[in-house]
Amino acid sequence: MSIQIPVHVTSFMRVEFTTADHPEFDRAITMPQTAPMEWIVDAYLLSIGREPSENPEFDDDSDDYYERPRPVPESLDRWRMAMPALDHRPDVIVRTVDAPPLGAPLVAASSSTTSPAAQGDWLTQAAPFREDDVNRELMRRHGVVMPYFDDRDMRDVDPRIRRSSRIATLLSGLTPARRLALLAHIDAIGLLRESVPDRAMVETAVAPLAGLVRFLGGTGVAQDPVTGWISDSDVERLTRSLGWNGGPDDPYQWGEVVVRFARRAKLIRRLKGRVVATTYAKNFVQPTRGTLVALAGKIGTATRERFGMPLPRRDAEGALALLAIADGTAHNLDELVSHVAAGAALLDPTDSIFGSDRFDMILASGIGDDVGDKSEEITRLMEGFASLSGPKQFGVVTPAMREVARCALV
Repeated sequence: MSIQIPVHVTSFMRVEFTTADHPEFDRAITMPQTAPMEWIVDAYLLSIGREPSENPEFDDDSDDYYERPRPVPESLDRWRMAMPALDHRPDVIVRTVDAPPLGAPLVAASSSTTSPAAQGDWLTQAAPFREDDVNRELMRRHGVVMPYFDDRDMRDVDPRIRRSSRIATLLSGLTPARRLALLAHIDAIGLLRESVPDRAMVETAVAPLAGLVRFLGGTGVAQDPVTGWISDSDVERLTRSLGWNGGPDDPYQWGEVVVRFARRAKLIRRLKGRVVATTYAKNFVQPTRGTLVALAGKIGTATRERFGMPLPRRDAEGALALLAIADGTAHNLDELVSHVAAGAALLDPTDSIFGSDRFDMILASGIGDDVGDKSEEITRLMEGFASLSGPKQFGVVTPAMREVARCALV
């Protein structure tokens, strides 16, 4: 077995107390950076023979010290630590130090000076500093250095998969057995492979968008007086110029799909009564090594861009659509809806984040947007990929589409 969770130990600091006229009160206290400030004061008081002010039975649970927000050691001083009245006024220096070994006292005191031997009445005299005795007392109060489990170590279902990727979101939302099955499927189809697409594949992918740029030309086309964008007649001309043989009898105007995607991707804009291609669009359609990755960014992040954050359920369903394209399961984009429905049924129903759309609605309501119909997001993905269709193959999944979907997933 090659899996091993590393041992975690919280970061430690060394708080040094020095007094110019009383070196016998100089102490160094070692403790976690995330420990309460009261621990520092009480450890110092105990080390100089004073009673600590805090009762550990009513203190916060020491087992959660590594979960506390860390203060910046250099910002600590005697004023923030609220030292009680003393016969001397110590100066305080805080340094970061390496963690003690496992099993050592969690809070420990040391001194460079030797305390005088005990004399007089033990009932009334200040206790001398004897390092082992003091540290045993501190250990009784705070325990010892222990490793702790960080659940971040278990969040990565596979170290090769980026935690923020769409495929990672899908894996997180599945039931355990389906997660194992999908991990095996990912390896079987080579989803995580490093690949460099050839120039022909890139040219095929951007051909419709390049056709849109050529159709608009340098001066663009006149805005439709009603919609403010490209008129229906120009859309029909665009559809024919792209070789999709569309027309009024088709279920929808295929050229309009490209126009809507180009608007979302900011490849076209309105300028002085005309719709023109942006400078970015003209550069975007030039085939390069990064073109398909750029297309994946434009197509595969519709939900995240719309709401400013990934909505877990929507993100997982979008990943199902992308996976159906990437692994060749879907031969036509019209099949995506059924593939998403079949995959969504396998999302863990006991998981409050992925089990229903409720969590997405709560997140979206917090940023003042309506999540609307969840089918809209799949439609956006379908339109993005449809904009990569080849001549006379509108909506047919091509190798170029599969590669773009793979890039969008990982």
